[in-house]
Amino acid sequence: MGIFRRKLTPAPVHPISAFWEWWTAEGKDRIGTAVQTGEWDDLPSVMTQQLAKVHPDLAWDTGRGHRSDHLLVVSAEGDAALRRVAEQWLRAAPSADEVWDFASARQPVPGVIENVLDVDGTKFPLRDIRFGLSVDDLRESIDVEVYHPLFGQMPGNEPLRVSFLFLDWLLGEDGVERWVGAINTTTSADVAKASATDLVEAINRMTAQAQPDNWALLQGTTPAGERMVVLARRPLRWIDYPVFDLHTEVSLAYADQRDDGLPTETALNRLRQIEDNITAALGPRGILVAHETAAGTRVLHYYTDSDDQNGHASIEAAARLVDAATTQVPDPGWTDLRQFS
Repeated sequence: MGIFRRKLTPAPVHPISAFWEWWTAEGKDRIGTAVQTGEWDDLPSVMTQQLAKVHPDLAWDTGRGHRSDHLLVVSAEGDAALRRVAEQWLRAAPSADEVWDFASARQPVPGVIENVLDVDGTKFPLRDIRFGLSVDDLRESIDVEVYHPLFGQMPGNEPLRVSFLFLDWLLGEDGVERWVGAINTTTSADVAKASATDLVEAINRMTAQAQPDNWALLQGTTPAGERMVVLARRPLRWIDYPVFDLHTEVSLAYADQRDDGLPTETALNRLRQIEDNITAALGPRGILVAHETAAGTRVLHYYTDSDDQNGHASIEAAARLVDAATTQVPDPGWTDLRQFS
């Protein structure tokens, strides 16, 4: 009797792995040559097609590297959901060498202040941009009002578009997301006296003074008018954890409460112990960013990587031990908790 063998179907290659296989086999040499000679031919289209297999909305660019001759950048173009894909792409990248390094967001452009932008035929010296700065040390964020003498001559949202472009070039995409809060434009030079160098120095000071693992105590009321207390991480920044896009809520009930609905000391100690146990079970797979307490319930807010089943599963398992309810929703950019930031 003959021996029948079942045909084995090769496991599909992950799109990110496929990109890096192509890059290693031919992409890095072809694009490296194009960068040096300026002769690209159909390479931009080829590169775009390869990257589109990872995600069609990702953008790419090349530039001068800091550790290597060249830098390949993949950008999510400000989309938080895509930023995690770009980060996954970067984490799968080969180690940087003398020729190529990689980044998952556009980097600051050295000397950009001296550039002159052409806006519909009008020369736009970037050195003339000024800022009004409003520094919030607790949030570790700076709200900016952007001024240029030519803003008054530009139509519609064009001044805001130019402001976003310049901030990206000055600080890099992640730098803008990390350190800049509200961005507005103004046609009044009186409210914008700081130079681009002043803005960078203000961010450098904030970086040097930043305190890890700070928490802010917030108070308010529920929609029903009951007292609510929130403890939220400061700064509350998703960009520091770009792959943590799954929001898990853990609802802990407590019967032992004060007249205002908050827990008694005994109940509070129990809630803290449960929180510590769940957080320890999760470990580095996720992060606790806030908890809110009101009317007999404390809600813990965790974020994990939606591709890491063990992350949210560890939260659920620890919560079941104390009969706590859990819910999960995708939330790249942590918009669910923006009111706590």
